[in-house]
Amino acid sequence: MPIRSKRLYLSLLLAVAGSAQATEDCATVVQCNQRGTAAYQAGQYAPAIEAFERQLRRVEQGDSAQLELALNNLILANLRAGDAGMARAWLGVALDRQLNGASTRLHLSKVAEALDYQALAASPQGRYLRYGGQAVWSELQISADPQGGYRARFSPLRAGARVEEYGPAAIGKLDGRLHGDGAAMTLQDAQLGAGCAVQLLREGIALRVLEVFDEGCQDYGGMGISVAGGYIKVSR
Repeated sequence: MPIRSKRLYLSLLLAVAGSAQATEDCATVVQCNQRGTAAYQAGQYAPAIEAFERQLRRVEQGDSAQLELALNNLILANLRAGDAGMARAWLGVALDRQLNGASTRLHLSKVAEALDYQALAASPQGRYLRYGGQAVWSELQISADPQGGYRARFSPLRAGARVEEYGPAAIGKLDGRLHGDGAAMTLQDAQLGAGCAVQLLREGIALRVLEVFDEGCQDYGGMGISVAGGYIKVSR
């Protein structure tokens, strides 16, 4: 086996081993919270966020107090990592679930202080996220079109029940030009079928995508894939 192939094979083995070790160390809610907290206190925010995401998956359909704790862990870890946009996205998940404990209210003010809402909302360009459960996010990237206006690139995901073991259950890809004034836009040149349409309505850092659901309109992805729903802008 060539040296390069051996190195690649070894890297894959190490990645699988690392993932298996992380699962063993984070098999329960308590273990994930402890693992994430230790990493956070050591200033290792990326592994802390990974552990807190695992914590979230283990409580998402359960006790609301445990869910709020996991979400607040993610909000704080992303703030400390310097990603106020992602912290705002996790805060939105908590607020959408009507979680309003003392920690959530405290982090609401911290996120407001850290995030430059005016700069983020100044242009449609940027990265938007839509939460799909199981700590999985669908993404929308809006960029400038060289011919004028904007382009949209959707990367929708459906988490499924075993995302840690197998990854998302379904993925999709849809892109095209945006026609409109930046507040109300229509996706064009996206190779959608007859009668299919995608519209975007933007207000500040919030964006809602409306989509026609009909035969052939969601052929851009796997089973259960759609780009419709509410998104939040996390970066320019």
